[in-house]
Amino acid sequence: MARVNNGANGAPSGKVGAVVFCKWKDITYVRSLPKVKKGRKLSDIENKNRSKFAFTQTFLGQFTKFFRLGFQRYKENMTAFNAAMSYHLEHAVLLGEQGPAINYEKFAISRGLENMIISTSTEIVDDKLEIKWEPKVTKELLNHELIDFRTMVLLLPEDPMHTSAGLLLGNSIEQRSQIIELPKVNSSSMFHLYLGFAATDGSNRSMDSVYLGIVTLEKE
Repeated sequence: MARVNNGANGAPSGKVGAVVFCKWKDITYVRSLPKVKKGRKLSDIENKNRSKFAFTQTFLGQFTKFFRLGFQRYKENMTAFNAAMSYHLEHAVLLGEQGPAINYEKFAISRGLENMIISTSTEIVDDKLEIKWEPKVTKELLNHELIDFRTMVLLLPEDPMHTSAGLLLGNSIEQRSQIIELPKVNSSSMFHLYLGFAATDGSNRSMDSVYLGIVTLEKE
């Protein structure tokens, strides 16, 4: 692959002979045409990788709003969603006998600065969930302007028939607590709970989210 400098009439684009001129993030580059073997049967590994990629893309697509805040700076030269794809494909998607599945303990709604939460607690009161935390207040964290970081909370259902719940940019991390409305369920259901923090100062900063375990909701 090679970069192309703009000439008097601008950079070329499209297929030219055996090469293709492409543009990505204002960078024009040239690459050779891919070699296509028509009718080639995919190997088991290729089929599994395709299945894993498709599963991850579909699963994560439900939470794009969270990733746009929580993965902005996880990978350079990647969109936030692609960065989330990269993280989850590497760390949080398992390939078992039944196909790809999510490792809920590794799933994340944000990645960035090292997690600074040293303890958490949860309590359900009147169909609402209260999350409390204690931040590790260090010089490093204070230098990152603690007040700019606000909560991201996600309740992720284990049963895909139920709807996820959560919020974006809630209370400041300094407030040490956040209350969210719980979803209605028609049977006893398990939800995986995640807590993250994203800055609101336009810097696109975020902290590593925390997996807070399972919240079980009962039918009213």
